[in-house]
Amino acid sequence: MESVLGIIGIFFVPFIMVILIVWFSINERNKRSKLQAELYGKAIEKGQEIPTDLFALTTKKKSPLNTGIICIAMGIGISLFLAIVTDPEDTMKGASLGIIPFVVGIGYLIIYFIEKKHGANENTQ
Repeated sequence: MESVLGIIGIFFVPFIMVILIVWFSINERNKRSKLQAELYGKAIEKGQEIPTDLFALTTKKKSPLNTGIICIAMGIGISLFLAIVTDPEDTMKGASLGIIPFVVGIGYLIIYFIEKKHGANENTQ
């Protein structure tokens, strides 16, 4: 019985966690949009002029540096986890799955440094 629960936990808990994270982020985004729409509606009802950059302060663009570091850390974490969990004979096969987010993170870092070199990254920090 415990082995069945262990297998279910190993395989289904990560999927459930991903679904919950996506669900919470979508709900948060919908609440924010609804509140913004209500604010716009109230301002229009009272005849006030709405500034064009009213919500520009609340929405901050993420820097490629942050995203790159997060992807690299995820890649290392996945590789280490799969290297520990898999059989010693299949360690490299399991750990190689972490290369994908690692390389994506390297790509984001390259984008960040290219934008920094050309001066396009001043508004994202």
